[in-house]
Amino acid sequence: MTIIPGYPTDAEQEQRVPVEPLRQWVVDVLCHEKMIRVEAEIAAARLIEADLRGIPSHGTRALPRYLEQIREGGIDPRAVILTERETPATAVLNGGKGMGHVASTRGMELAIAKAGEMGTGTVAVKASQHFGAAAIYATMAAREGMIGYATTSTGPATVAAYGSRHPAVANNALAWAAPTRDGHPVVLDMACAVSSWGKVHSMGMYGQEIPEGWAVDADGEPTTSAEASKTLLPAAGPRGYGLAFFSSVLAGPLVGARMPLHKTWEIATDGSEHFFYAIDIKAFVDPDEYYTQINATIADIRQLEPAEGFSRVCLPGDLEAERITAWQDEGLPMHLEQVESLQAVAEQTGIPGPWSQS
Repeated sequence: MTIIPGYPTDAEQEQRVPVEPLRQWVVDVLCHEKMIRVEAEIAAARLIEADLRGIPSHGTRALPRYLEQIREGGIDPRAVILTERETPATAVLNGGKGMGHVASTRGMELAIAKAGEMGTGTVAVKASQHFGAAAIYATMAAREGMIGYATTSTGPATVAAYGSRHPAVANNALAWAAPTRDGHPVVLDMACAVSSWGKVHSMGMYGQEIPEGWAVDADGEPTTSAEASKTLLPAAGPRGYGLAFFSSVLAGPLVGARMPLHKTWEIATDGSEHFFYAIDIKAFVDPDEYYTQINATIADIRQLEPAEGFSRVCLPGDLEAERITAWQDEGLPMHLEQVESLQAVAEQTGIPGPWSQS
Protein backbone atom coordinates (compact mmCIF):
# COMPACT_ATOMS: atom_id res chain seq x y z
CA MET A 1 0.00 0.00 0.00
CA THR A 2 1.43 3.37 -1.03
CA ILE A 3 1.93 5.84 1.82
CA ILE A 4 0.71 9.25 0.67
CA PRO A 5 2.85 12.09 2.06
CA GLY A 6 1.18 14.74 4.14
CA TYR A 7 2.22 18.37 4.51
CA PRO A 8 5.97 18.42 5.26
CA THR A 9 7.38 19.33 8.66
CA ASP A 10 10.94 19.88 9.85
CA ALA A 11 11.61 21.43 13.26
CA GLU A 12 14.92 22.84 12.03
CA GLN A 13 13.10 24.89 9.40
CA GLU A 14 10.28 26.02 11.70
CA GLN A 15 9.43 28.28 14.59
CA ARG A 16 6.60 27.76 17.05
CA VAL A 17 4.12 30.64 17.07
CA PRO A 18 1.46 30.97 19.82
CA VAL A 19 -2.05 30.51 18.46
CA GLU A 20 -4.18 33.13 20.23
CA PRO A 21 -1.70 36.03 19.82
CA LEU A 22 -1.40 35.10 16.12
CA ARG A 23 -5.17 35.13 15.71
CA GLN A 24 -5.40 38.57 17.32
CA TRP A 25 -2.56 39.86 15.15
CA VAL A 26 -4.38 38.71 12.00
CA VAL A 27 -7.53 40.52 13.19
CA ASP A 28 -5.56 43.72 13.75
CA VAL A 29 -3.86 43.48 10.35
CA LEU A 30 -7.17 42.95 8.54
CA CYS A 31 -8.72 45.88 10.40
CA HIS A 32 -5.72 47.96 9.30
CA GLU A 33 -6.81 47.14 5.73
CA LYS A 34 -10.30 48.56 6.49
CA MET A 35 -12.17 45.35 7.26
CA ILE A 36 -14.95 45.63 9.82
CA ARG A 37 -13.69 44.05 13.05
CA VAL A 38 -16.42 41.42 13.34
CA GLU A 39 -15.67 40.26 9.79
CA ALA A 40 -11.91 40.41 10.41
CA GLU A 41 -12.49 38.13 13.39
CA ILE A 42 -14.39 35.65 11.21
CA ALA A 43 -11.65 35.61 8.57
CA ALA A 44 -8.90 35.30 11.19
CA ALA A 45 -10.71 32.40 12.87
CA ARG A 46 -10.96 30.51 9.57
CA LEU A 47 -7.26 31.08 8.81
CA ILE A 48 -6.16 29.88 12.25
CA GLU A 49 -8.45 26.85 11.99
CA ALA A 50 -6.72 25.87 8.74
CA ASP A 51 -3.33 26.28 10.42
CA LEU A 52 -4.40 24.12 13.36
CA ARG A 53 -5.61 21.37 11.02
CA GLY A 54 -2.14 21.28 9.46
CA ILE A 55 -3.03 23.07 6.22
CA PRO A 56 -0.73 26.12 6.42
CA SER A 57 -1.08 26.95 2.73
CA HIS A 58 -4.76 27.71 3.37
CA GLY A 59 -4.11 29.43 6.69
CA THR A 60 -2.01 32.41 7.69
CA ARG A 61 0.58 31.67 5.02
CA ALA A 62 -1.99 33.01 2.55
CA LEU A 63 -2.46 36.29 4.43
CA PRO A 64 0.16 38.32 2.50
CA ARG A 65 -1.51 37.26 -0.77
CA TYR A 66 -4.94 38.34 0.49
CA LEU A 67 -3.55 41.69 1.62
CA GLU A 68 -1.97 42.26 -1.80
CA GLN A 69 -5.29 41.46 -3.46
CA ILE A 70 -7.09 43.91 -1.16
CA ARG A 71 -4.63 46.66 -2.05
CA GLU A 72 -4.92 45.89 -5.77
CA GLY A 73 -8.71 45.92 -5.69
CA GLY A 74 -9.37 42.21 -6.23
CA ILE A 75 -10.80 41.76 -2.72
CA ASP A 76 -13.19 44.34 -1.27
CA PRO A 77 -12.50 44.59 2.49
CA ARG A 78 -15.89 46.25 3.02
CA ALA A 79 -17.93 43.94 0.80
CA VAL A 80 -21.67 43.71 1.48
CA ILE A 81 -23.06 40.18 1.24
CA LEU A 82 -26.46 40.14 -0.48
CA THR A 83 -29.12 37.46 -0.83
CA GLU A 84 -30.02 37.19 -4.52
CA ARG A 85 -32.34 34.17 -4.46
CA GLU A 86 -34.00 32.33 -1.61
CA THR A 87 -36.50 29.57 -0.86
CA PRO A 88 -37.16 27.92 2.52
CA ALA A 89 -34.43 25.33 1.80
CA THR A 90 -32.05 27.13 -0.58
CA ALA A 91 -30.33 30.45 -1.15
CA VAL A 92 -27.82 32.16 -3.43
CA LEU A 93 -25.60 34.77 -1.81
CA ASN A 94 -23.50 37.39 -3.59
CA GLY A 95 -20.20 37.76 -1.75
CA GLY A 96 -19.43 41.18 -3.26
CA LYS A 97 -15.84 40.04 -4.04
CA GLY A 98 -15.01 40.22 -0.34
CA MET A 99 -12.94 37.79 1.73
CA GLY A 100 -14.25 34.35 0.88
CA HIS A 101 -13.98 33.23 4.50
CA VAL A 102 -16.66 35.71 5.54
CA ALA A 103 -19.17 34.96 2.77
CA SER A 104 -18.57 31.23 3.24
CA THR A 105 -19.17 31.40 6.98
CA ARG A 106 -22.43 33.23 6.33
CA GLY A 107 -23.30 30.67 3.65
CA MET A 108 -22.85 27.62 5.85
CA GLU A 109 -24.56 29.31 8.79
CA LEU A 110 -27.57 29.93 6.55
CA ALA A 111 -27.49 26.33 5.23
CA ILE A 112 -27.50 25.06 8.82
CA ALA A 113 -30.42 27.31 9.77
CA LYS A 114 -32.42 26.15 6.75
CA ALA A 115 -31.63 22.51 7.49
CA GLY A 116 -32.97 23.00 11.00
CA GLU A 117 -36.26 24.16 9.54
CA MET A 118 -36.55 22.03 6.40
CA GLY A 119 -34.33 19.00 6.99
CA THR A 120 -31.69 20.08 4.48
CA GLY A 121 -30.22 23.44 3.60
CA THR A 122 -28.33 24.34 0.44
CA VAL A 123 -26.57 27.66 -0.10
CA ALA A 124 -24.41 28.70 -3.05
CA VAL A 125 -22.17 31.77 -2.99
CA LYS A 126 -21.22 33.72 -6.10
CA ALA A 127 -18.81 36.65 -6.60
CA SER A 128 -16.59 35.59 -3.72
CA GLN A 129 -12.88 34.90 -3.28
CA HIS A 130 -10.67 32.11 -1.91
CA PHE A 131 -12.28 30.60 1.19
CA GLY A 132 -9.38 28.69 2.74
CA ALA A 133 -9.84 25.09 3.87
CA ALA A 134 -13.08 23.33 2.89
CA ALA A 135 -13.16 21.17 6.03
CA ILE A 136 -13.74 24.20 8.22
CA TYR A 137 -17.19 24.83 6.74
CA ALA A 138 -18.27 21.18 6.70
CA THR A 139 -17.35 20.88 10.39
CA MET A 140 -19.52 23.90 11.19
CA ALA A 141 -22.50 21.70 10.35
CA ALA A 142 -21.11 18.72 12.28
CA ARG A 143 -20.79 20.86 15.40
CA GLU A 144 -24.55 21.45 15.14
CA GLY A 145 -25.27 17.73 14.91
CA MET A 146 -25.66 17.80 11.13
CA ILE A 147 -23.82 16.28 8.19
CA GLY A 148 -22.02 19.00 6.26
CA TYR A 149 -20.64 19.32 2.75
CA ALA A 150 -18.63 22.12 1.16
CA THR A 151 -16.94 22.63 -2.16
CA THR A 152 -15.51 25.57 -4.05
CA SER A 153 -14.17 26.72 -7.38
CA THR A 154 -10.72 28.12 -8.00
CA GLY A 155 -9.08 30.11 -10.75
CA PRO A 156 -8.28 28.63 -14.19
CA ALA A 157 -7.90 24.93 -14.94
CA THR A 158 -4.72 23.47 -13.45
CA VAL A 159 -5.56 19.75 -13.38
CA ALA A 160 -5.25 17.54 -16.44
CA ALA A 161 -8.18 15.78 -18.02
CA TYR A 162 -7.91 12.02 -17.66
CA GLY A 163 -6.22 10.86 -20.85
CA SER A 164 -4.52 14.22 -21.46
CA ARG A 165 -1.44 16.10 -20.27
CA HIS A 166 -3.21 19.43 -20.58
CA PRO A 167 -5.30 21.21 -17.92
CA ALA A 168 -9.06 20.88 -18.20
CA VAL A 169 -10.48 21.18 -14.66
CA ALA A 170 -9.65 22.99 -11.45
CA ASN A 171 -8.15 21.50 -8.32
CA ASN A 172 -11.40 21.96 -6.41
CA ALA A 173 -11.45 21.26 -2.70
CA LEU A 174 -14.38 19.36 -1.24
CA ALA A 175 -15.17 18.27 2.30
CA TRP A 176 -17.70 16.12 4.13
CA ALA A 177 -18.13 16.09 7.92
CA ALA A 178 -20.26 13.70 9.97
CA PRO A 179 -20.84 14.19 13.70
CA THR A 180 -20.13 11.47 16.25
CA ARG A 181 -21.75 10.90 19.63
CA ASP A 182 -18.61 11.95 21.46
CA GLY A 183 -15.28 13.11 20.19
CA HIS A 184 -14.46 14.91 16.98
CA PRO A 185 -16.42 14.46 13.73
CA VAL A 186 -15.30 12.27 10.86
CA VAL A 187 -14.02 14.73 8.25
CA LEU A 188 -13.00 14.11 4.65
CA ASP A 189 -11.14 17.08 3.17
CA MET A 190 -9.59 16.51 -0.23
CA ALA A 191 -8.42 18.05 -3.45
CA CYS A 192 -9.59 16.54 -6.71
CA ALA A 193 -6.03 16.19 -7.99
CA VAL A 194 -3.49 13.81 -6.48
CA SER A 195 -2.54 16.67 -4.15
CA SER A 196 -3.53 20.22 -3.37
CA TRP A 197 -1.34 22.90 -4.91
CA GLY A 198 -0.73 24.10 -1.37
CA LYS A 199 0.96 20.81 -0.46
CA VAL A 200 3.03 20.91 -3.66
CA HIS A 201 4.26 24.40 -2.86
CA SER A 202 4.88 23.41 0.78
CA MET A 203 7.06 20.52 -0.30
CA GLY A 204 9.06 22.90 -2.43
CA MET A 205 9.37 25.30 0.50
CA TYR A 206 10.86 22.50 2.61
CA GLY A 207 13.27 21.51 -0.16
CA GLN A 208 11.48 18.27 -1.01
CA GLU A 209 10.61 16.74 -4.35
CA ILE A 210 7.04 15.71 -5.05
CA PRO A 211 6.28 12.03 -5.76
CA GLU A 212 6.36 10.69 -9.29
CA GLY A 213 2.99 10.69 -11.01
CA TRP A 214 1.76 13.91 -9.39
CA ALA A 215 2.48 16.58 -11.99
CA VAL A 216 3.73 17.54 -15.42
CA ASP A 217 5.76 20.59 -16.39
CA ALA A 218 5.01 23.34 -18.89
CA ASP A 219 5.82 20.95 -21.75
CA GLY A 220 3.52 18.25 -20.41
CA GLU A 221 6.42 16.09 -19.27
CA PRO A 222 6.40 14.32 -15.88
CA THR A 223 8.28 16.14 -13.13
CA THR A 224 9.12 15.71 -9.46
CA SER A 225 10.04 19.39 -9.04
CA ALA A 226 7.52 21.46 -7.12
CA GLU A 227 8.75 24.59 -8.90
CA ALA A 228 8.49 23.07 -12.37
CA SER A 229 5.01 21.62 -11.79
CA LYS A 230 2.44 23.39 -13.94
CA THR A 231 -0.40 20.85 -14.20
CA LEU A 232 -1.43 18.28 -11.61
CA LEU A 233 -2.86 14.87 -12.46
CA PRO A 234 -6.35 13.96 -11.23
CA ALA A 235 -6.76 11.79 -8.13
CA ALA A 236 -7.53 8.17 -9.07
CA GLY A 237 -7.56 9.09 -12.75
CA PRO A 238 -11.11 9.51 -14.10
CA ARG A 239 -12.58 9.68 -10.58
CA GLY A 240 -10.75 12.81 -9.51
CA TYR A 241 -11.29 14.29 -12.95
CA GLY A 242 -15.05 13.73 -12.65
CA LEU A 243 -15.19 15.03 -9.06
CA ALA A 244 -13.43 18.22 -10.13
CA PHE A 245 -15.80 18.72 -13.04
CA PHE A 246 -18.92 18.39 -10.90
CA SER A 247 -17.50 20.47 -8.05
CA SER A 248 -17.05 23.25 -10.56
CA VAL A 249 -20.62 22.78 -11.80
CA LEU A 250 -21.93 23.33 -8.26
CA ALA A 251 -19.56 26.24 -7.67
CA GLY A 252 -19.79 27.76 -11.12
CA PRO A 253 -22.58 27.54 -13.71
CA LEU A 254 -25.14 26.81 -10.97
CA VAL A 255 -24.70 30.45 -9.89
CA GLY A 256 -23.98 31.87 -13.34
CA ALA A 257 -20.18 31.71 -13.14
CA ARG A 258 -17.71 30.26 -15.61
CA MET A 259 -16.09 26.84 -15.55
CA PRO A 260 -12.33 26.84 -14.79
CA LEU A 261 -11.34 26.13 -18.38
CA HIS A 262 -12.77 29.53 -19.30
CA LYS A 263 -11.50 31.50 -16.30
CA THR A 264 -8.54 33.87 -16.08
CA TRP A 265 -6.12 34.61 -13.24
CA GLU A 266 -7.69 38.06 -12.82
CA ILE A 267 -9.54 37.63 -9.52
CA ALA A 268 -11.35 40.95 -9.85
CA THR A 269 -13.15 39.35 -12.81
CA ASP A 270 -12.93 35.64 -12.00
CA GLY A 271 -13.00 35.09 -8.26
CA SER A 272 -14.33 32.01 -6.49
CA GLU A 273 -17.74 30.51 -5.95
CA HIS A 274 -18.77 28.11 -3.19
CA PHE A 275 -21.44 25.53 -2.42
CA PHE A 276 -22.65 24.46 1.05
CA TYR A 277 -25.03 21.71 2.08
CA ALA A 278 -26.28 20.74 5.54
CA ILE A 279 -28.35 17.67 6.45
CA ASP A 280 -30.26 17.62 9.75
CA ILE A 281 -29.95 14.02 10.96
CA LYS A 282 -33.11 14.08 13.06
CA ALA A 283 -35.16 14.86 9.95
CA PHE A 284 -34.20 11.43 8.59
CA VAL A 285 -33.66 9.11 11.56
CA ASP A 286 -33.65 8.99 15.34
CA PRO A 287 -30.23 10.52 16.16
CA ASP A 288 -29.53 7.71 18.65
CA GLU A 289 -29.76 5.15 15.84
CA TYR A 290 -27.41 7.22 13.70
CA TYR A 291 -24.84 7.68 16.46
CA THR A 292 -24.95 4.00 17.46
CA GLN A 293 -24.07 2.95 13.92
CA ILE A 294 -21.42 5.62 13.41
CA ASN A 295 -19.64 5.07 16.70
CA ALA A 296 -19.69 1.28 16.41
CA THR A 297 -18.18 1.50 12.92
CA ILE A 298 -15.50 3.93 14.06
CA ALA A 299 -14.53 1.65 16.94
CA ASP A 300 -14.33 -1.40 14.67
CA ILE A 301 -12.23 0.39 12.06
CA ARG A 302 -9.72 1.57 14.66
CA GLN A 303 -9.26 -2.05 15.82
CA LEU A 304 -8.25 -3.25 12.35
CA GLU A 305 -4.71 -4.53 11.92
CA PRO A 306 -2.58 -1.88 10.21
CA ALA A 307 -0.82 -2.62 6.93
CA GLU A 308 2.97 -2.66 6.65
CA GLY A 309 4.36 0.84 7.12
CA PHE A 310 1.42 2.01 9.23
CA SER A 311 1.32 2.10 13.03
CA ARG A 312 -2.48 2.29 13.30
CA VAL A 313 -5.69 2.66 11.32
CA CYS A 314 -7.25 6.11 11.44
CA LEU A 315 -10.53 7.67 10.36
CA PRO A 316 -10.60 10.74 8.11
CA GLY A 317 -10.02 13.74 10.36
CA ASP A 318 -8.21 11.89 13.20
CA LEU A 319 -4.78 13.37 12.50
CA GLU A 320 -6.18 16.87 12.12
CA ALA A 321 -8.05 16.59 15.43
CA GLU A 322 -4.83 15.51 17.16
CA ARG A 323 -2.95 18.46 15.69
CA ILE A 324 -5.61 20.90 16.88
CA THR A 325 -5.35 19.62 20.44
CA ALA A 326 -1.54 19.60 20.49
CA TRP A 327 -0.86 22.85 18.67
CA GLN A 328 -3.35 24.88 20.68
CA ASP A 329 -0.96 24.39 23.61
CA GLU A 330 2.38 24.01 21.87
CA GLY A 331 1.95 26.71 19.22
CA LEU A 332 1.86 26.40 15.44
CA PRO A 333 4.97 25.03 13.71
CA MET A 334 5.59 27.76 11.13
CA HIS A 335 8.18 27.56 8.37
CA LEU A 336 10.81 30.27 8.69
CA GLU A 337 10.02 31.50 5.17
CA GLN A 338 6.42 32.09 6.29
CA VAL A 339 7.61 33.87 9.43
CA GLU A 340 9.68 36.12 7.20
CA SER A 341 6.71 36.92 4.95
CA LEU A 342 4.49 37.72 7.94
CA GLN A 343 7.24 39.84 9.46
CA ALA A 344 7.20 41.89 6.25
CA VAL A 345 3.47 42.44 6.82
CA ALA A 346 4.17 43.46 10.41
CA GLU A 347 6.69 46.05 9.21
CA GLN A 348 4.36 47.36 6.50
CA THR A 349 1.45 47.80 8.90
CA GLY A 350 3.41 48.75 12.01
CA ILE A 351 1.71 45.92 13.95
CA PRO A 352 4.31 43.68 15.66
CA GLY A 353 3.79 39.95 15.25
CA PRO A 354 3.87 37.29 18.00
CA TRP A 355 6.95 35.44 16.72
CA SER A 356 10.50 35.76 17.99
CA GLN A 357 13.04 37.67 15.95
CA SER A 358 16.48 36.14 15.39
